[in-house]
Amino acid sequence: MSWKRAVEELALPADGRVPPAFKAYHAAVALLMIGREQPLGRYELCQNLSIGEGSVRTLLRRLTDAGYITADGRQGQRLTKRGENLFAQIIEDVPMGLFLDLGTLTVFKYAYASLVRGRAERVVDGVRQRDEAIIQGGCNRAGATTLVMKRGMLVMPPDNYNVLLSNERETMLILESLRPQDGDAVVIGTSDNPNLAREVSMAAVMTLFEDD
Repeated sequence: MSWKRAVEELALPADGRVPPAFKAYHAAVALLMIGREQPLGRYELCQNLSIGEGSVRTLLRRLTDAGYITADGRQGQRLTKRGENLFAQIIEDVPMGLFLDLGTLTVFKYAYASLVRGRAERVVDGVRQRDEAIIQGGCNRAGATTLVMKRGMLVMPPDNYNVLLSNERETMLILESLRPQDGDAVVIGTSDNPNLAREVSMAAVMTLFEDD
């Protein structure tokens, strides 16, 4: 099973009930946070997700029931062996994500850039990723910009515009921070809420794995 399908299953309705308030991309973001900072407490997770405390509790329960996390005493949550395997699958495809000051390259205050290995060919014009960010984050609340690495240049599809020409500082920051290789994509989620910026980045990233 792909990691995308695994996190989607976590967000399915249980026993014919209404779907949970969290989405699959929330589950992916939470799993990455726990994997990178474990043990991670519920309070810290609440502070770094845009969903409410009740939804975070439901998400943690789903992750526990699926065998991905376990409580580490009062310290918080830790990945199980099964969780470590899922974490490894995700970071193989999305090895890095960072908050970066990208100025005029993005619309809102905060920008979270995710490096996506080998998915440049899945990017047509960036509209699918932008629209997914808007759908999930809200109109006038979030968006996404998608860049791809081709022939050693970071370009914006569909015209393969070299963004270095108009955004030199921002482009160099992305190149030095994420170190993308030819064939990689960089998906930048943006919002005035930093948690939402990170979440819509993952939501947009997941559109690049729709056929897997």
